Amino acid sequence: MLNIIIISDSANFPWGMAASNRVRNLAKGLTLNQCAVEYIGLRGAEVENPEGKKKKGIYAGVKYNYPGGSSARSTSWLMRRVDDLFGFVFSVIHVLYQKITGKLDAVIIYSMRYHTVFFWCHFLHIIHIPVILEVCEWPLARVQRGAKGFKHASKFCFKIIPKVDAVLPISRYIDNEIKKISESVDKNIPSFSIPILIDIDPHEISLQQKSGESYLMYSGAIGYIDIARFVVDTLHELKTRGINLLVKFTGTTTGKFEKKKVEELRRYAAGKGMLNQLELTGYLEEHELHRLMHGALALLAPMPEILQSESKFPTKLGYYLVSGSPVVTNAVGEVGLYLQDGINAFVANKFDFHQIADKVEQIIKNPVLAEKVGRNGRKLAMEKFHYTLACKGLNDFVQQVISNYR
Repeated sequence: MLNIIIISDSANFPWGMAASNRVRNLAKGLTLNQCAVEYIGLRGAEVENPEGKKKKGIYAGVKYNYPGGSSARSTSWLMRRVDDLFGFVFSVIHVLYQKITGKLDAVIIYSMRYHTVFFWCHFLHIIHIPVILEVCEWPLARVQRGAKGFKHASKFCFKIIPKVDAVLPISRYIDNEIKKISESVDKNIPSFSIPILIDIDPHEISLQQKSGESYLMYSGAIGYIDIARFVVDTLHELKTRGINLLVKFTGTTTGKFEKKKVEELRRYAAGKGMLNQLELTGYLEEHELHRLMHGALALLAPMPEILQSESKFPTKLGYYLVSGSPVVTNAVGEVGLYLQDGINAFVANKFDFHQIADKVEQIIKNPVLAEKVGRNGRKLAMEKFHYTLACKGLNDFVQQVISNYR
């Protein structure tokens, strides 16, 4: 039996959203062949409601541990620094103990922070443990050259990637970029591509009754304000065509940054006369989120035509698709690899609110087609993104990485 530890400073396992879902499903994929997996949180999780969150436990068959002593991130600057320090020190001790007792074969790191990955690569190699890096976003795709953060992004890609023993990229773009780096440093960096991962049972969703309310739904971070405005623009365009629909925005709205963006979005919607057609639900538990997805007229996933969209693959698309409701998006990045317009999704050619509105109108005017597309989308999600299928071969890959390292 392999013993794997997943180390992260950002996944918020098991209470978070997209990152937590990915770590959970990745871990469950590893356990399919009796692999023992433990999650270590280097810092407390950023959660809406910290009450009742234990620092140790088992969730979906995966052990989790916050060695710093606090499972939830404090709002106090001082306590956050204490959390960082204790989390770091006791995580090192815990990992070292697991190594000494023969209960550690490899570590998967889930982090985009240069210093985090830099330290753990060096430390783990000192104690002869291979490092596998999960790469679900490409740092250099998130920042422009010369912008704040570019230096760290560049160092992460060109200094960190060559130090790891294997990678788990989420997209073809990231896989190709890593291959270029591998060739430039003349080092073989084994790669095992894992797309977005889901673990939901579609039969549980299909048993839920739709409310009869007609609404659109957009699930995403309010920080992506350009996309949020785009959704408002789409609503406004539909209104000019005589189609009045409510849109439910889901996602955290309680932090200082989020509150600022919420007010910005409200002002923008008010200026368009669309404020009454906006419903900000805030953070939702998974079962409620899935219920709303299943009940939606359409699920919106517009993505700007930028490098960041080209490189990443949003987890929400998998959960959108498995809900059985028709998904409306545009052709960029991995979307073109899996989704076909009018077959398993409604795919616009461009990031253009007129085109997205066209797709929504098509759904309204042709409910039979919309239902068929929704069914096909669910079928695609179960065949391509369910962790039991998408993670096939992962254990063998990890075993090979361990064998090669030794």
